This record gives sequence, structure tokens and C-alpha cells, in this order.
Amino acid sequence: MTVKMTVVNTDKQALADLRAQIDQIDITLHNTLRERAEVIEHVRKIKGKQTIYIRPGREAQMLRALMGRPQGKLPEGLVVRLWREMISAFTLQEGGLKVAVHAPDKGPDLWDAARDHFGSFTPLMESGSAVAAIKALQAGKVTVAVVPPPVAGEKDSWWPLLAGDRKNVLTVFASLPFETLKPGRANARRALPSGLIVGKLYPELTGDDRSFLVLQCVHVPEAEMRRLLGKAGYKVRQMLAQTVGRSGSAPTSFLVEVDGYVGRADTRLSRIRAMLGSRLQHLAPMGGYAVPLKNGRR
Repeated sequence: MTVKMTVVNTDKQALADLRAQIDQIDITLHNTLRERAEVIEHVRKIKGKQTIYIRPGREAQMLRALMGRPQGKLPEGLVVRLWREMISAFTLQEGGLKVAVHAPDKGPDLWDAARDHFGSFTPLMESGSAVAAIKALQAGKVTVAVVPPPVAGEKDSWWPLLAGDRKNVLTVFASLPFETLKPGRANARRALPSGLIVGKLYPELTGDDRSFLVLQCVHVPEAEMRRLLGKAGYKVRQMLAQTVGRSGSAPTSFLVEVDGYVGRADTRLSRIRAMLGSRLQHLAPMGGYAVPLKNGRR
């Protein structure tokens, strides 16, 4: 009997010691978060007032670096979820943020994915369609919009709203979710598999990126456009076309997704302009996004 009591007492003491270690770790984590908040406050003062305080390129590089380290016993998805919450909270500390989200009454939406990406406290606004989300952004009602990736055959495509703006103010600057979890592990019920984030912000080079181009041309078949893009040095992932009007001279708008980073001064843009000549009415980079993690890996 005495032996059994000793074992029980030993187990209880071991548990008490481990819980005390956990409490100390929690205190250390809390102190570290407070220190991070102080640093963010200094960053905010140095940067001054901005239209938008998001740094999607830095966020992507930060998460890639963390996920490139040994994970030990950490559960899958925990690191990205914790850091997304933390990043979003500190972004709100720097300045206001409001997000319009594609969330129709019926069918899959991006609400849960947006909530995971932007954290628990960022104000989200439901938009009945992707077009409505972009229009809310254009009207200044929100800071950014979350919309589905464009696909062929859509009745109400959102990307022509951006393509029609010759000032090239709004661009895609990130995608979500940044970590693609296995089916059943994500916090989304009827969500679309991915979304794009649009705003008055151009993405940064991260080393593993994809980009969008918009072009408006006359008398340029899709096959020729693909060939010219390849000749200019672009690797096309997807190309969508939309022609307004039925006449032979009606302009066609193209949305092209390519591998790699395309900056506003990308030298390949001048090659496209030279090859298309007078047939080209408009050409602009439309941003892009850092390639997401897949199950914790790039």
C-alpha cells in the first residue's frame, strides 16, 4: 500500500512540476508579446500615417522562415494560425483596417478563410458578390477586398473593374489561406478553397511568387497572345479573355497569371508593348501573391 501511495504522489508531483513549467513558459510568452507590441509602436511612429499598413511580402517571408525551422511536437497548422492572429492584431494596432469579403447568400464563400487570415478582431463586411466587394473598395467603404480567383466563363467577373482603371490603383497583393491544410483540418465549412486580396498596395518580391497582367488589345487572338507572352519571357499559368462588343474591332481584355514576380517596371513589359505595337491599348501589371505553404511546406 505504501508503495502505491509513493507512486501516486510521485506522479502528482511530476504533473505539478510540469504545469509549473508551462505557467513559466506562458509568462515568458506574454512578456515577449508585450515586447513585440512595444517594437510595433516604434515602427508605427517611424512609418507615420499610411493608407494601408499590411506588408504581405514580409508576412510571407516570416511564415516561411518559421515553418522552415524544426517544428518538434507542434500540431500541424498551429504556427501559421497563431502568427496570422498576431500579425493581424498588431496591424490593427498600427492603423484601421476593414475588409469586404465575397459571401453570397447561397453557395461557397470566403468568410471563414478571411476570418482566419485577418484574425478575430478585424472588421469584416459581407459582400453578396466579388463585384460588390471590389466596388465597395473602389468607393472607399473598405480597406481591402477578398474575392475568389477568376475563372473562365464567369457571368460577373471582378477583374475587368481593375483592368479598366488606367491609373492601376487597385491590385492583387496576397492570397489566402497562406497554409493549405489537409481536408477536414481547416476552420472553414462551406468555404472556397482559396481567395485573392485586393487593395491599394502592390506586392513585394518574396522569392516565390505569382503575378497578374492585364492587357487590352484589338485583333489579337488568344493563341497569339500566349505565344507573345512566352516570347517576352513570361511563363503563363492561366489566361482569361473578355471581349466587349461584337464588331471585329471590339477590344479584348486579357487577364494573365504568370509564374514569378512582375514589378511595375518589369523590363518584359516593354517587350510586349513593342511586339503588339498599335494593337495594344492598355497594359499593366495587376499585382500578384506569394506562393502559399502546402501542409507546412513550400
